[in-house]
Amino acid sequence: MVDNFSIGLTHVLMAIALWRLLHRDDLDREVSPRAQWQQRRDAEADDRPDA
Repeated sequence: MVDNFSIGLTHVLMAIALWRLLHRDDLDREVSPRAQWQQRRDAEADDRPDA
């Protein structure tokens, strides 16, 4: 009984993780992490007031 529960629990948790990974919006974009970082950095620089 405990063995079946532990196997079932781990499989359900892996299925939830897979479901969440497959439904992420950033999976549809083919942008490198570096380009994404640069875009965020530039957007933050635009939001800062000039001193």
